[in-house]
Amino acid sequence: MGGEHAAATMLTGAEAEGILTAALATTHTQLDSWSLDAVNARPGAETSAGYDVVADGERIYLVASTVRLTDEQRAACKAVRLSSEVGEVYVWRHPADPYLPGLAAASVPDELAPRLAEATGRDISIDSLDMLVLRPMRRAVLRAQTTSEDGRRTWYVKVVRPDRAEAMLRRHRLVELAPLAVDAGDGIVVVQEADGVPMTRALHRPDGSDAATIDPSMLIEAMDNLPHDAVALTARPAVADRAAEYAAMAIDEGLDATRVTALCSQIEAVLASVPSSLPVPTHGDLHPANVYLDSASDPTKVVALIDLDTLGPGRAIDDCACMVAHLLVLPELDATGYTHVPREAARIYAAFAQRHDERELRARVAANVLSLAAGTDDPAHGRAWLDVAEAVCERRLLA
Repeated sequence: MGGEHAAATMLTGAEAEGILTAALATTHTQLDSWSLDAVNARPGAETSAGYDVVADGERIYLVASTVRLTDEQRAACKAVRLSSEVGEVYVWRHPADPYLPGLAAASVPDELAPRLAEATGRDISIDSLDMLVLRPMRRAVLRAQTTSEDGRRTWYVKVVRPDRAEAMLRRHRLVELAPLAVDAGDGIVVVQEADGVPMTRALHRPDGSDAATIDPSMLIEAMDNLPHDAVALTARPAVADRAAEYAAMAIDEGLDATRVTALCSQIEAVLASVPSSLPVPTHGDLHPANVYLDSASDPTKVVALIDLDTLGPGRAIDDCACMVAHLLVLPELDATGYTHVPREAARIYAAFAQRHDERELRARVAANVLSLAAGTDDPAHGRAWLDVAEAVCERRLLA
């Protein structure tokens, strides 16, 4: 993690201004001001940072990365190559991207609209387009509000590397509960907003009033009905199988190394004793925001599953652990609004524990909470979620 930490320090600290100034100087542009927007570090790979920049009075967005680019890639996105103490750094202006050729078109309504119209066979206009997620060179997600002959709709525009688009589309075609997804070319996959309401909405009450009761059988039925053909897709390591990696990230983010190391050791000790099992179809990221229900007040069934990029072979217990872990962290986001969620988490956990080894399930829940603590940008959340992960592992939660 040392090299990644050094790169992150450089791209987020005072040296970042020098990098941005030097990059802009190549086009005879002067830096007026800048602020760090986001940092993305991939273990063992590149570290990238995004900046809101004002240059010569114009607001722009720049990306700086330690990624290695070929001359062709650099030319295609007009990236500037600079030398630094951690090696070469490349800087380019969003929405150009060396690995996401569709990002430029997906970011401009006048260019996205005809692609969406052709893909859906509808005459569509885009009323608004907002960036939700940007992971340079990996993926982007935008939300498009549209109008067509059948009314107003919301679409989610997912931009991936072009060679990954077909796999995403195939996953949507396999799952009966998946919303409509269409190919808009160049790695742009556009997904229609799912029917129903996200499970998070059923659980959230801003005034602290009693939230909906979630019948665990609804979730179990949705998991059991995932398509068998998913076992033939590419397998991905489960979060719990990467506990050591997330522990290292958590320590690098400033969480107590002694506590994190002890927690990771407890998790790995349990998982080391788990017998191997044949893979089954799994969602791969089954948390409340990815599950849509028929009602926010009195839900009776799951009507849609979204974010199916991770669909594939795995262990059903990992989908269960992911769901419970995400439920457990919700109260930290809004203690009043999610005041009743611990009750629902305990009920759902108990139902899952009837189908899976309870000791293993507990360890996998703790690993998922640890991953969330490692990945948050909010240090307070990280500390609170480390407390939760320890409490789960030590049987002080979900007892």
